[in-house]
Amino acid sequence: MGFFSQMRSFLSILISLLGSSYVDYAADHNWMTKIPDKVLISSLNIPGTHNAGALFEPFPRTAKCQTLTLGEQLESGVRFFDIRCCHQNDSFSIYHGPVSQKLNFEAVLNTMTSFLKKNPSEFVILSIKEEHRSNSTTRSFSDTVHFYIKKEPLLWYTKQRIPRLADVRGKLVLLRRFPSAKPLGIPATDWGHNGLHVGKNIFVQDRFALPDAQTKWKIIEQAFEQSRKDSKLNRLHLHYTSGYTQGLFGIPNITAISKPINKRLMNYLKFQRKFRHGCIVVDFMTPELSRAIYLQNFN
Repeated sequence: MGFFSQMRSFLSILISLLGSSYVDYAADHNWMTKIPDKVLISSLNIPGTHNAGALFEPFPRTAKCQTLTLGEQLESGVRFFDIRCCHQNDSFSIYHGPVSQKLNFEAVLNTMTSFLKKNPSEFVILSIKEEHRSNSTTRSFSDTVHFYIKKEPLLWYTKQRIPRLADVRGKLVLLRRFPSAKPLGIPATDWGHNGLHVGKNIFVQDRFALPDAQTKWKIIEQAFEQSRKDSKLNRLHLHYTSGYTQGLFGIPNITAISKPINKRLMNYLKFQRKFRHGCIVVDFMTPELSRAIYLQNFN
């Protein structure tokens, strides 16, 4: 048997073992290609990153939330980005709490714009929240968001309603976690941290101050069950699997939650019957975990 015949035989066996859907849809950089235009984005299973730009910390386990850069996250299939902006000198710098992440918002937008232009089948939900203290500003946080949007307005989806995929391919979908006098993006200011918060446009599980990982996993399971039962497909579901425990003097320990939770989440996704979860937003995203989340969209 020749080399190419052997390769075809090997691929046939591989496809039969893994399932054709895995092979067809495992292209991380453009996994939305095969999803129909008519689908509401709120009906999708979307990999997301909590504090997506937080790669630096002064002390271990206290501020760093990711190891992949924004570009690496995009290439791994992540499509929901939790971006925290400190308003300084009428521009945005990326922070986690009081910790600078050595990154500005313009660099964030350049990375995402470049990716979307190369992968026009995709969209990105950009959750923007004000972080830390503003200084040396002459305008509101909202006005500065408008400043960035006006640089490339066709890149953005800023309507309030949940869109269909056809409306947002190649675009940044603004999820607004800051006050605005005028309608701007999908409003998410009615955020709750009790674990199961139902708003008009969103459902949020973002309980982050925790005694242990077991408590967090129980909350995650309850929230997944709520997503399973919610018949309102135009409500965006946000499941934050992130959190921290508090040690001596109240010092946070992020990995005390992320390590066990990510392991349990990966196992859950392997054996879970597929249904609408929404955005699953994690600390320390990996390509394998991202893929396990978005493959939930395919039978």
